Amino acid sequence: MKRLFIILAIMTISCSLLAQDPYGRDYHDDNGRPLFPYDGPEFMLGQDYVLWQPFDDVIGYSLYGSRYRKAKASKNWGVFLCTIVAPISTLAFIEGIAEELPGYVVIGAAGLGGSLGGGIPLWRKGRRELDWMLDDYARRYAPRPYSSTMSFGPTRSGIGLALNF
Repeated sequence: MKRLFIILAIMTISCSLLAQDPYGRDYHDDNGRPLFPYDGPEFMLGQDYVLWQPFDDVIGYSLYGSRYRKAKASKNWGVFLCTIVAPISTLAFIEGIAEELPGYVVIGAAGLGGSLGGGIPLWRKGRRELDWMLDDYARRYAPRPYSSTMSFGPTRSGIGLALNF
């Protein structure tokens, strides 16, 4: 029973010292503006910032920078080559066969092979990279509804015991 009261006292003191910071990051920039302006309903810690946001372009560019831009560009070029250039090349190929135009057949076949041969790997590479970024973001920042941790140590507001759940 004595241990229970000691643990409760330590938890009360740590809460009263504001020693708990769930993600250990700064929520304001150097000018005092919020880094994560509130634009969603549920994940609110205070009045002007959010703990977690869904993964979108703003989060992708701010956390992963040029790596996100390159992955998104690769995926978009792969989609363009496979969904726009390949059907147009197929139509040129079919038109060349139907009208017996060897130039259209060669251009259509080369365009179809090149667009699918380059588009599919670009699409897969970009999608794989974006999936990795999404998994990394979810692992680091997404809410964990059924997990809890207890830690003791220094924080920005002092020292204390932090029970996160």
